[in-house]
Amino acid sequence: MTLKENYMQFTKAVPLRTAYLKHGTFTYRYYRNSRRLAPDVTLVFLAGGTGLGDSFFYMYESLLPKYSFISFTYPMDFPTNASLADAMAELFEQIGARNIYLVGQSYGGLLAQVTARRHPRLIKGMILSGTCSLSNDLDFEGIQNLVHMINPDKTRKSLRMDTYLPMFLLFPLFKWMCRRTIADKKAAELCSGIFDLLKGELSHAYLAHMDTLLGDLITEFGTHRPEDFEPFRNEVLLFFSRDDQIFCNSLKDALIRLMPDPIVVPDLKGGHLAMLLSCEDYLSALDSFLAERNG
Repeated sequence: MTLKENYMQFTKAVPLRTAYLKHGTFTYRYYRNSRRLAPDVTLVFLAGGTGLGDSFFYMYESLLPKYSFISFTYPMDFPTNASLADAMAELFEQIGARNIYLVGQSYGGLLAQVTARRHPRLIKGMILSGTCSLSNDLDFEGIQNLVHMINPDKTRKSLRMDTYLPMFLLFPLFKWMCRRTIADKKAAELCSGIFDLLKGELSHAYLAHMDTLLGDLITEFGTHRPEDFEPFRNEVLLFFSRDDQIFCNSLKDALIRLMPDPIVVPDLKGGHLAMLLSCEDYLSALDSFLAERNG
């Protein structure tokens, strides 16, 4: 089956829905697993910096028999991480989702932490990959690494580029970045193929929305403490890759310290996109983690 056929099959099996919330509309996909022997677990997928919820579509074939899941592209009615987290919580309550694990990649991992911290009653655990910490005990290296990515000057620069650079130039730029950051040729082609399928969802307004969400993380910077995540003791799975150059080791160590008794997979292959590029190993560890807690 080709990548496009896989995607078409997924969109047919799990169509888009729209929820009308207190402060805006929220478009999402929701598969509710009703199989008797399936664990009563809902996985909520939170995408990285592109914000494209469908970017995980080729993983769902393995997940459909086992779990309920929710995915979405970050809706533009919610321009801050706090408002987005609150909207997610309202959505989960509206549709009756239960035993929720937030599955966050990169930026999605940081959004997961914001959401869990704000709504611990609704969230059971977190599964985080290629991400870092916004904790209050970062060393100089960690602060320097994180501030380089989310400082106001960087946000303004990204907003200018994503607002004024023509879309026909942005697409090749993204593919070039894939080739530069992903050493494995087949892996780079996979990411490029996924982007080609989903690029119709992108617009100048949406890219600016993502820049704003990323820049808004500065409001959370240094505010997260271990006691905030105590409700998730032994319910956090962390994936790291030795090839991931986005976040320094100091930030990874800070995330481990922040979470109470996390399970850590330290050496998933594939760099920053290891969850996509080492999908079988990722899903195997995820299944084991969830089975031990929800068997």
